Order: sequence, then structure tokens, then C-alpha cells
Amino acid sequence: MIDDLDRRIIDQLRVDGRSSFAEIGRTVGLSEASVRARYQRLQRKGVLQVVGMTDAVRMGEMEVHLAVRVHHIPVALVAHELSRMPDVRYVASCVGPYDLIVDVRCRDLEHLAELLTERVRRVNGVAHAEALTVLEVIKDSYLWEGFREVPVRPGKRIIPG
Repeated sequence: MIDDLDRRIIDQLRVDGRSSFAEIGRTVGLSEASVRARYQRLQRKGVLQVVGMTDAVRMGEMEVHLAVRVHHIPVALVAHELSRMPDVRYVASCVGPYDLIVDVRCRDLEHLAELLTERVRRVNGVAHAEALTVLEVIKDSYLWEGFREVPVRPGKRIIPG
């Protein structure tokens, strides 16, 4: 179980995943050793993973969300098969008109067409796959609701949202 201090540590890492344990400790009111111990516990439990993230549009790639309907086969089997594809970055089962939401990165329209027609739509159980292409990311928040204290580094400007 994670507590409020764990959430505050995670939020500091969401703002800047390269922050030192000492910096985070000063912000959340804990020692460097306490932050390190909590970080390691959260990592061991699989709650936390610090990674670099790229902006597909700025990299000249396409970010596409696929809405997938599955028929005559368990959704979990289709999800597993889609998860094995290297271009697939995210797979989630959902409730509503679609069974799965799948996020993919493509080089261009030709790559997207090949991915949809030659791979995704040929997976056993995929009855329908609808592509929603991201034109621009307006907001992409990884902070816990209620998080207020975003540290401002010298030379950086944070615009309230």
C-alpha cells in the first residue's frame, strides 16, 4: 500500500525523473535515505518505474490510438497477441463500445496502413479496429490529483494549468 508521502515522491519523479533523492527529500520533508528506501520499495512492488518519454509528433512520428472490438475469442488472448507487436506501446481492456484500447507509434501513413491491415486486423478475434490519430498533445498529466507543489528550476517557467 502506498501512502501520501509515497505519492508525493512519485509526483516529484513525474515532474523530473532525474531528481536526486536529496532534492526530492527537501521538497517532501524526508531525508535522502528515507526517499531512497521508499523509492526502492515502490520499485520492488512494481508501483514505480522511471523512464524517458518521447513526444511522437515532435519526433516526426504518428501516435495512434486504436479502438478494437473482439468477437468469438477471449479479449485477453487478443490483448496478449497485440502486446507482442513491437509498434504497440499500450494495451488496455475497457468497457463500452470497444473491448481494447491500443496505442501505437508509426513512422508514417504507410506504416500505419501496414500495421492495421497486415497485422492488427489479422489477429484472430479482431472484428473491428478504428484508428484515431493524434494531431497535437494538449495535455499529458502524470501527477496525482491535488498535487500542487511543482518545483521550479532556475531558468524554467511553469505555466499553471
